[in-house]
Amino acid sequence: FRNARCESLSSLEEQVFCLEQQHIDAIYGGDYGSKNFLNDAEFWQEVDARDSIEGRLGLLLKKLDNLSPNDGWGSYYSDNEYPMPPTPKWSEFIVMGHSQGAGHAAYLAKTRDIRGAALVSGPQDECINCPQGTKLWIDEPFVTTAVTGFAQSGEGLYSVIEDNWNRMDVSWSTGVPTDVDFALDDNYDLCKTPIVSSVDHNPHSPCGGSTLPSPSKRHCSTALDDSAPRLEKINDGDVRYIYGLNVWPNLATEVLNC
Repeated sequence: FRNARCESLSSLEEQVFCLEQQHIDAIYGGDYGSKNFLNDAEFWQEVDARDSIEGRLGLLLKKLDNLSPNDGWGSYYSDNEYPMPPTPKWSEFIVMGHSQGAGHAAYLAKTRDIRGAALVSGPQDECINCPQGTKLWIDEPFVTTAVTGFAQSGEGLYSVIEDNWNRMDVSWSTGVPTDVDFALDDNYDLCKTPIVSSVDHNPHSPCGGSTLPSPSKRHCSTALDDSAPRLEKINDGDVRYIYGLNVWPNLATEVLNC
């Protein structure tokens, strides 16, 4: 929905700026969204620094350090003077995100030295009705090029996701994804291409209730257990989530080899 809010701005430059600011507000905190309006409603709420991605992660790390001071959590953050939250040492982290979160993970890879980024069903940033060739943040050089990506070919914004993959200057030799077939094997190289599945969502997916169309449930299926395709035994009800066999763990671990 943020793409559409950015589209409502009066100039191309403002729209491009807005598409980047959404990530800055979410990751670090900010009031850009609360100062811009569409139909008398703010684009998105102001994000306090302590409620941002960086702030929440920093506060979590400090709490873990306080609870278990001998477990090494203190090496993953730097403390700041109150009221500023602790700052994660981003170079120690692999960042994985789904949907809008995949865009945030990609933005962190573009702007920060992190160990890697795993992008699930994203980034979805789209400059709606912009002239062909309009450059966004995603077209700029990435500080971190170790990136993996995964999506479902029938999800609603798949064409946008694939276009963004092709625009990213990261470790892949091409942004054209490798089809993982039924995702039971791992005969693909995540450092060379992103991957895509055409296996449909769990037909009993509760994602969005009964009103959401299949493209939205497919979008959920790439990250949510209750929507992901699965195998279930009839004798004891034991369940194996297909993407849990190889796709999900490989996205997070193979990025270290990119």
